[in-house]
Amino acid sequence: MTAKSPPAEPLRGNAGADMERTTPDDRMRYAVADAIATITINRPTKLNALLPDMILEFADLLERARRDRAVRAVVIRGEGKSFCAGDDLHPEDRFKYGPPDLHTRLKMGYPRLVADILQLRKPVVAMVRGYAVGAGCDLALACDFRIAAPDTRLSAIYVRRGLGGGCSYLLPRFVGLGKATELMLLGGMVEAEEALRLNLVTRVVPDAELEAETYALAGKLAKGPTQAIGAMKNARNQGLGLDPVKGIEAQILCNVELMFHRDAREGPRAYLERREPNFTGEWIDLQYDTFDPDYR
Repeated sequence: MTAKSPPAEPLRGNAGADMERTTPDDRMRYAVADAIATITINRPTKLNALLPDMILEFADLLERARRDRAVRAVVIRGEGKSFCAGDDLHPEDRFKYGPPDLHTRLKMGYPRLVADILQLRKPVVAMVRGYAVGAGCDLALACDFRIAAPDTRLSAIYVRRGLGGGCSYLLPRFVGLGKATELMLLGGMVEAEEALRLNLVTRVVPDAELEAETYALAGKLAKGPTQAIGAMKNARNQGLGLDPVKGIEAQILCNVELMFHRDAREGPRAYLERREPNFTGEWIDLQYDTFDPDYR
């Protein structure tokens, strides 16, 4: 699939750069086509391992996709033979982004990407091949769907590097406490077919069909009721940490919110008229006063 970036007004992001361009060395790429934004980790010689400035740029690109009303689905992929080999462990300037404390880690570490993907109110599909380990495993699990090639290998590899904590939030929610404990404390590799059995990936497809299958799914999602998908993702996220009553309340609030979206009217109307719905992802504009774009 050939994707191209549309012109956009300059937006300043976390990396201190214009959000509509890529980094000077092109390690993070962004393109939009057919209502699908593609974010590519482009560091194949290092198996797409992430450096701190790449993480900040990644966060900017997710924010750009969130703001762009023309984007209705996101694909995250890695250039070359691997999805993402996690954090780059090469020595770094520990104080470049502030003291190496929890707050700094939340601001510039890969966990912020996990949170951003989970909270993004648009469907996200990971196109996975080769290694998705450490931070790469967490990023893949944060996506709503994972289309995997047969050579995919996932791992919560932190323990083998003397590190810990990674995957500890998402992994138990996919495979249960016992299996997650095994995977985290031993740090073993999970091959593609085993990952499919454990529901760590959505589908395993031949390598030659990986891109086509990924974008077919993303295209289907991009034609769906974007706001309904986003609201359901939010209700899902909330429900994971709530008691049953509060969880049901989150479910109800999901539908209440959707009454402000045109798709919530188009869906029932299309059903009654026995036709396919034409979802647009648009809000019903409730701004009654005239907006002055020049007001400062």
